[in-house]
Amino acid sequence: MSKASATRMIVFVAVLGLLTSLAALILAGSHAALSTAVGATLALANFMLLRTIVARVVDGDMHRKGPVIGLLFLKMGVLMGLVYLVIARHWVEPIAFTVGLSSLVVGLITSSLFGLRDGRQNEY
Repeated sequence: MSKASATRMIVFVAVLGLLTSLAALILAGSHAALSTAVGATLALANFMLLRTIVARVVDGDMHRKGPVIGLLFLKMGVLMGLVYLVIARHWVEPIAFTVGLSSLVVGLITSSLFGLRDGRQNEY
């Protein structure tokens, strides 16, 4: 993955998280908007951290990959713990929070579709 495409993915996810948060503010109020923003922020931070860890796995030598792969499992555990914490403590609305988390998936798909379109335009 090129640096430009990775940056485009991050921008798409961030913009989509912002747009969904604004839509939640207009449609459901401030607590739903905050919940959506927390979900989108957590998803974006997770993606950026995952990208960094995977880049180290790919670039590293075989002797140093074990601890970095362990870091992937630790990151996932911390993420799941945070998701549990914010939902169990009722700090966020679960549906709005899930909408914010899903901005990662929708943003990545949208970004890749735009990347395919740009690549095809360069062929002609």
